[in-house]
Amino acid sequence: MDKTRKKLVKILTLIFLVLFPFGQLLRYEVLLFGTNVTFHPIDLIVGFIFLILITGGYDKPTIYKSILAFLSVAVFSLFFSATIFGITPIIKGSFYLLRLTSYLFFFVALINIVRTSVAKNMLYKTLILISAIVGIFGWIQYLWLPDLRSLYFIGWDDHLYRLIGTFLDPGFTSIILVFGFLLSLVKFLEEKKKRYIVFLLFFLVTTAFTYARAAYIALLTGTYVISKVKKSLKTVLAVSALLLLIILVLPRPEGYGVKLERTHSIYAKIVNYKETLSIIKESPLIGIGFNNVCIARQKYLGDEKSLSHACSGSDSSLLTIFATSGVLGLITIVKFSYELIVMRRKAYNLAFLGCFAALIVHSIFVNSLVYPWVMGFMAILSATRG
Repeated sequence: MDKTRKKLVKILTLIFLVLFPFGQLLRYEVLLFGTNVTFHPIDLIVGFIFLILITGGYDKPTIYKSILAFLSVAVFSLFFSATIFGITPIIKGSFYLLRLTSYLFFFVALINIVRTSVAKNMLYKTLILISAIVGIFGWIQYLWLPDLRSLYFIGWDDHLYRLIGTFLDPGFTSIILVFGFLLSLVKFLEEKKKRYIVFLLFFLVTTAFTYARAAYIALLTGTYVISKVKKSLKTVLAVSALLLLIILVLPRPEGYGVKLERTHSIYAKIVNYKETLSIIKESPLIGIGFNNVCIARQKYLGDEKSLSHACSGSDSSLLTIFATSGVLGLITIVKFSYELIVMRRKAYNLAFLGCFAALIVHSIFVNSLVYPWVMGFMAILSATRG
């Protein structure tokens, strides 16, 4: 990649990082070809980087073939879905598939420009900083607007006395906080600097106030992986004990969402998993096409009330991938993930492994694996390895 294009990618990446903490606050919808499509400014930034990259002249990482394999299956599945749902879903699904493609190539672009240890260290610390800013925005919302039940009427979940932040959802906000915690933990274990203790406590307490149980499990999973590699059992024990203590003293104001013993959401997820499996049975080999879950719910399940912003995916990311791209898509994404894990084993590899493990566990309960901000975060973190 020539110097001019590298400079453009660097500038666009900086803009991406600046916009990142604002989350869903900057979203907007446009009518394209008769269908509503949601855009986020960070999607446009990553899209521009993709356009810069496809002009050629860039180094291809070892997992490049796996990226193309998954995208090929996804494209074929989307066009095949026209025989089931008609042409309109393809139009909308194409925009979301383009988003996924752009984020995968965002990683490829960063691999080409993040070469020096100074650049990698700067990006790593920036990820901790933007995670902290996400947490700060979350506290502003929690203290200023604790009652956000009115969001239910515009397609979001209704939340009361929970820290949901700018992503308007405690599940997605919490995984970014978990990433910040794990990155800070690795830095503390390696450098023993006290300032990282402040970050660790901040992320731990802030995550607790999301009341997101999936985040608690993800945080402990990532901590365990890091502790296992570092051969430091006391680390995971200390974090587990501290998290448990914080959870025990969490306030329990009015609202069902702050009850950690709540079972309604568990039953809802089980129903969601069963419904997604029913959709998978309709086209198990190549899936129903990217972003077609909403229309599939209407066609196969008779669900005419799929107006939620979350209806386009299952509560499980792997089930979402399975439903939309079939067995072939699931196989290619597993192969891609494996190659990504073993790709490099040098700088910040431990942080990546911890975050990846946390994300996989989190994505069982929340469709976070293909969430734009999560994909962008992990693309940047992946580029700091090596």
